Amino acid sequence: MKEKYHEDLTEAENILVESTIEQSLLSKESVFNIHKELHRLDEPYKEVFMLRVFGDLSFSQIGSLFEKTESWARVTYHRAKMKLKERMECE
Repeated sequence: MKEKYHEDLTEAENILVESTIEQSLLSKESVFNIHKELHRLDEPYKEVFMLRVFGDLSFSQIGSLFEKTESWARVTYHRAKMKLKERMECE
């Protein structure tokens, strides 16, 4: 009985490890594809998106950097997100 339990547990652990590796690979591939499409975005969309997501700046701060309003930064970020989403769906 203990041996059967141990075999089942080992098999479950193997499945979990394999699925985690697959998820990790898929995740890395997805991240690479996002960066690739982000790199292809026109300015100011690319920079606004990067400042917001990777720079963790507020819309107010982003607007100030570009000498624009907070609303401009929000709209530009939203448009960048939509452009990325469209490009990712086309792949």
